[in-house]
Amino acid sequence: MRGRIGAVVAVVLLGLVVLLLWPVDQSERWRIAEPANRIEGKMRYLEAVRRRSAERARSAKRMPNVLLIVADDLGRHDVSAYGASPAIATPYIDALAADGLRFTNGYATAAICAPSRAALLTGRYQNRFGFESQPMMRYVRNLGEYLGFRYLIDTDEMQPFLLDAYPDAADRARQGLPASEITLGEVFRAAGYRTAAFGKWHLGYAPDNGPDSFGFDTHYGFREAFSLYAAADDPAIVSVHQDIFWERHIWRMGRSGPSAIVRDGAVVDELRYLTDAIGAEAARFMSDALDAGAPFFAYVPFSAPHTPFQARADDFGAIEEARDDNERVYAAMIRRLDHAVGELVNLLRVRGALDDTLVVFTSDNGAAAYTGATDNGPLRGGKFTQFEGGLAVPLVVKAPGRPAAGVVDTPVLLTDLFATLLAPLELPLPADRAYDSWDLLASTALPQRRLFWRSDFNCAVRDGRWKLLRNDRDATLMLFDLRADPGERDDVSAAHPQLVHDLNAALDDWVAGLEAPRWPRVMNYRYEDATGAYWFAI
Repeated sequence: MRGRIGAVVAVVLLGLVVLLLWPVDQSERWRIAEPANRIEGKMRYLEAVRRRSAERARSAKRMPNVLLIVADDLGRHDVSAYGASPAIATPYIDALAADGLRFTNGYATAAICAPSRAALLTGRYQNRFGFESQPMMRYVRNLGEYLGFRYLIDTDEMQPFLLDAYPDAADRARQGLPASEITLGEVFRAAGYRTAAFGKWHLGYAPDNGPDSFGFDTHYGFREAFSLYAAADDPAIVSVHQDIFWERHIWRMGRSGPSAIVRDGAVVDELRYLTDAIGAEAARFMSDALDAGAPFFAYVPFSAPHTPFQARADDFGAIEEARDDNERVYAAMIRRLDHAVGELVNLLRVRGALDDTLVVFTSDNGAAAYTGATDNGPLRGGKFTQFEGGLAVPLVVKAPGRPAAGVVDTPVLLTDLFATLLAPLELPLPADRAYDSWDLLASTALPQRRLFWRSDFNCAVRDGRWKLLRNDRDATLMLFDLRADPGERDDVSAAHPQLVHDLNAALDDWVAGLEAPRWPRVMNYRYEDATGAYWFAI
């Protein structure tokens, strides 16, 4: 009898082991294929740009240079021109804002890095081509791995979830910017510009999904979402570690794999502080182009002030009024970023090229309030959330021969930079696909339009003073009057049922025109404050 029980137990245990270790299905459901008509449309458009460029060259008409600077996780209120904390000063960015247009209602199209950058470079909501979440190199392999990750590892505010199928290795490699999309880099290169990207890419990990595949002649930086700013044991660097699940992963990665610093694909043993190095590489490229008399498009996506928190000791020592070392190192990183921006603008000024260059400064999403180093000022939430703190970004545009300096309050999107940067070339937008891009410099009085956001079960729409947030996971709707309540503290949906209905219907109409996500997410994020807890898809 005892032997029979033991055999049964052994069979049950074996079955349990098989269940836990049985590989998760890798389904064709996540097969990524490029639409042939969109690829053909791209080729036709770029060929038309090349012909137009040749005609312009014969006319000897001067083409403006373009310097597009993008910070990483820099909130709108992390720039002193927008009302930063007393610990933060950004005199060089402020000077750029004083000489150009400062947008007080600039928005990213996503509250997280990669989807926002995909939209910025293409002029289209990333949801129109399935780029709804970060590219993923790794998914759970079996039920046992998921259960261990879900219940045995403290993932802080993130919660993993299990799907019934995941992409196979080939489709994981295809995640990123679709080859059928048209980027700023490709248009400028077709227009005869020298093009380069300096800093964080984070739009695909495969060899054919890097900057060189999307119009950039050269790239210096890294492919991942993050990299170390300096060696962890560098005595000239002050580091502050965040005791958060995903931050520990960042420190473990260091500069390995896609976090390695590369120049045109070759790994660089970089000894300079990363923000300085990115700025210096961009400056050298710009100087070389100016020497050659060639117009340039410099895309400079700095990694600062994204974690890991590492600052130069001299910047750290210069920070006053910080509450603690955490806030101090964050302010020091922004100080160095501001200095790098100043160096690039000053180079143009010294070379007499500033009046021939369209300069943009912005950020990919709101500040990471979960670090405790910043709180997005009066705005609610931060990175990962569709509250204002996650979506609101600084946006400064200085353009030669266009509207003079001033402040623009009309809500705008980073996708608008596509049309704005191409307007001086007198290029129309491609006609074979929908665009979400207006020329921000076409008029001093921009028209109002609705702005939309979607990340899986979270959707939002802004219409003038009103903003509706919809959570399909929890079946909730919240309405905020941003003019009276910019911090989104008072849900007024009950007082405006018709407005809620209309905005919700507008969301439905917009969503109906989007493409399904090309790959699955792996995490949800729980945000909690004094008014309650909310889930966001990331």
